[in-house]
Amino acid sequence: MTTWPTQAQADTLYGNPRGLNGKASRLWEFINLTSLNPPFKMRFAGTELNHFKINRKCAASLARIFAAIWKASGEDQTKIDAWGVSIFGGSYNFRLMRGSNHLSMHAYGCAIDLAPQRFPMGTGANKFCNEVCGAFAAEGWVNLPKDRMHFQAAIVK
Repeated sequence: MTTWPTQAQADTLYGNPRGLNGKASRLWEFINLTSLNPPFKMRFAGTELNHFKINRKCAASLARIFAAIWKASGEDQTKIDAWGVSIFGGSYNFRLMRGSNHLSMHAYGCAIDLAPQRFPMGTGANKFCNEVCGAFAAEGWVNLPKDRMHFQAAIVK
């Protein structure tokens, strides 16, 4: 299991994604982001997604997570769909945390949202199945109790 930084230490591991005038740094994006190709089909807003951007420092970990989920499903796309893992809600997005002046973990490219309609923010009662949660937990990723769609490679403190 990888030990990830706290949210407050994200700049230390992932670099500072802030550019000029409060915008994303294009140089940081070029240096720090990579494309990840999931082993199963994913969709974003109904359109098939072949890859998405994620920070290089956590990309191998997320690839292992997706491989473990794919294996746990018996490489069955129907199970992946039933579990909600095939519904992409976003990864890299330069923005602030909702209701905060701090950067979101999405701004560092170390977070991913899955099945946002199924697990809307603020409805923490439901969560992904054990196969999905276990794969993320095995790599040290955090699933937020009030934001079940969200997984991040950063510790909340």
